[in-house]
Amino acid sequence: MIQVKWKSMITYILVILLGVSAALIVYFYQIFYKSDQFLPGVQIASISVSGYDQNDAAHLLDAEFKYLYDTPLSFHYRDYRYDTRLGEVVKPTDPNKIIVDVWEQEKNRSLISKILNMDGAKSIEYPVKITYDENKLNSISSNWKKNLESDYVNAGLALDPDKGLIVLPSKKGARVDVPSTLALLPGEWKQSEKLFVEVAVNEENPHISENELKNMGEISTFTTWYNPKQVNRSHNIVLATGTLSGIVLKPGEIFSFNQTVGQLSYEKGYRDALIIIGGRFEPGLGGGLCQVSTTLYNACLLSGLEIVERHNHNLAVAYVPLGHDATVVHGAKDFRFKNNLGEPIYVWSNAGNGKVTMKIYGNLKYKQKIQVSHVVDQVIDFKEIRETKNDLKPGTTKIEQTGSPGYVVRSFRTFYNTDGTVARQEQLARDRYQPLNRLVYVGAPGKPAIPVQEGAGNSEVPEVPAVEPDTTSPEQIGGQGDGSRVPPEGTGSEE
Repeated sequence: MIQVKWKSMITYILVILLGVSAALIVYFYQIFYKSDQFLPGVQIASISVSGYDQNDAAHLLDAEFKYLYDTPLSFHYRDYRYDTRLGEVVKPTDPNKIIVDVWEQEKNRSLISKILNMDGAKSIEYPVKITYDENKLNSISSNWKKNLESDYVNAGLALDPDKGLIVLPSKKGARVDVPSTLALLPGEWKQSEKLFVEVAVNEENPHISENELKNMGEISTFTTWYNPKQVNRSHNIVLATGTLSGIVLKPGEIFSFNQTVGQLSYEKGYRDALIIIGGRFEPGLGGGLCQVSTTLYNACLLSGLEIVERHNHNLAVAYVPLGHDATVVHGAKDFRFKNNLGEPIYVWSNAGNGKVTMKIYGNLKYKQKIQVSHVVDQVIDFKEIRETKNDLKPGTTKIEQTGSPGYVVRSFRTFYNTDGTVARQEQLARDRYQPLNRLVYVGAPGKPAIPVQEGAGNSEVPEVPAVEPDTTSPEQIGGQGDGSRVPPEGTGSEE
């Protein structure tokens, strides 16, 4: 009897347990799988949606995000501030899409996690990432750069009438680190009264410090002359010379004349001056620049600097000895030199009153005694070319350009010891200068003469500016006439 009673009791208990289990299963099924509301503790972007259905939760998020959009956002650096709102720099969110995504994630949350958090004691957080508008951030970062950035200034040199050579102080620059600044912005939506973001600004150190220039002195100088009455050519020389003064090169750096002066244009102020094209004189932009590059070339030679690239003119020029010139053509021919000294060098240049001067400054321990010379290996005779010109009287002639010979020349640089003996000598180049043919215009025979301007003699040589070839006039070439060569200052060169 006792066994029967125990069996009945056990059966009864099992029936009760099964009933309770079934009831619980139905209960939790209704709660976790059939309920259309978010479970206790569920938060989206720190906004509680517990007890809300999807539709109400979407409306709640929409209202809350409008509040979040109004969150003040301030970018600052020292005294600078840029104030905006978070909604001005983000892309709008879609509350409905967020709710659908979170609802799907809730379905996959473990049953144990749901049961253990029935009281909502633990927050089940679903963060929402902030998507920023790159165009708006770029616009704001442009304002940072405009107000906070500055270029560094290298230490420089200046010639003071009373103090002589003085060192100009350097100055640090500043650059905004945009990526580092943007990395400080919040990545997820959260409630906040105000957001403060410090703009990241990095100091930019100058390349040349005052200490590197304190032992500077003149290690070479070179001067050439030009005719100041040739207004356009003189203007070009002064303009180009001004772009070179103040350049500092650290050891190993290479200077490029074309890169420094840049592409010639009328907008930059350059003018037309006579140049030689195909053996004739024609106006050309920038006539005179080759005298500037030539003057610098000789200053570099006398300072012992390494010449990287140099080209001679097609025709000989008068303002330097044969083989001592350096022509430049933007995009084709450049003048380049390298600072092969152990410390920085400084270039000082000046042009005015018919005089172009280039000085190289550096540590005086690098000052050397150097001489530049040349040897003429061949003289090439010029030819006389006659051309008919209808505006001349029959049988008359007019000399359009005088001729000058060409040359084959070798140039040298000699280094001397302190006792005056030769330390070493190097051949710089072997140059060929074409002759400039004599051009004579002849009146057409048997044709009526076209009236000429009053005062224009039939056999006069026209007065033309003294420009080098491709910027050279008849008076300059071969040292003829009033433009014959004048010894430059401090060249130490043979004539």
